[in-house]
Amino acid sequence: MADSMEIAGVSVAPGTRIRHSLKLVELADGTSISLPLDLINGAQAGPRLYLGAAIHGDEVDGVAILFRALAGIDPSKMSGSIVCVPVQHPLSFHADHRLPISQFIKSPLDQAPADAWTCFPGNHDGNLSEILAATLFDMIKSCDWAVDIHTPTRGGRYVPIAILPHPELADHERAEAMAEAWGTGWILRTDSGFYVADGILCVEATRAGVPCFTFETGEGGRLEEEVIDGGAQNIRNVLHWLGMVDGEIEAPKHTYLMREFVGLRAQRGGLLFPKVSLGDLVKKGDLLCSIVDIYGDEVEEIVAPQDGVYVRATTLSTVSRGERAATLGLL
Repeated sequence: MADSMEIAGVSVAPGTRIRHSLKLVELADGTSISLPLDLINGAQAGPRLYLGAAIHGDEVDGVAILFRALAGIDPSKMSGSIVCVPVQHPLSFHADHRLPISQFIKSPLDQAPADAWTCFPGNHDGNLSEILAATLFDMIKSCDWAVDIHTPTRGGRYVPIAILPHPELADHERAEAMAEAWGTGWILRTDSGFYVADGILCVEATRAGVPCFTFETGEGGRLEEEVIDGGAQNIRNVLHWLGMVDGEIEAPKHTYLMREFVGLRAQRGGLLFPKVSLGDLVKKGDLLCSIVDIYGDEVEEIVAPQDGVYVRATTLSTVSRGERAATLGLL
């Protein structure tokens, strides 16, 4: 028999599920902003899993992934517990923007760091981003495992990929085992780039002894049934793997373990025409996309500098010089 789950100032009895809210900050007019929580405590003892989405406000697919995955959960038949934060940054979500743009515009320097995702473990006496990170981190540290769900911002689309924390962290292998059970078939294991930098949610969670990875899928600002269904199945896979609910893991048709992302940026401005499909294997020299100026003349061909996988597409119709046009994952 499980014990009651004590978290965020509330007690959840075994075999029950509650919706709760946790006060975050007070705004200038006295409005109280709270974090929405979906707390599920199984009837039987087991691991505690943290699931979070929308720490960037345009990442709406993640919100839908969570409620679809958890819709059929019966706490009376579940082992362990789930701490789900479907919207990890309510102010950004309200703005439908990656950042709480009204606060940032009000006082840009005071809001640095502006991206809560990059400033874990946070600071309860810091700015808005640091307060949010600290509040989330308190809940994450009470868990045994964690998954942080994202999409790219508008104008970009990822294959559904699990991005691991830094490989030098003690619990990296456990995070990788969970990523394999997640079951998309796309995993990035790298020791460079912003995804494994200090301060990133999954890095600091894993450093604190809670194995975690970043999941990227779909595109910001859009709700996509295929993306939502796929992500929901990935969550069910992990619940099966952890022994929290009965069922079988759906294995991917293939698995690509990548070691690095290579972003390719436009050197000319114009209309962007993709030439390969997301997820394609490409060879060095393959044409990925072309840029055509407003008169119809092709001004640039962007080709693969190495063999790899086309993991992130730019969905914008136009690019200026310096904007990312494509991203490869190197095997």
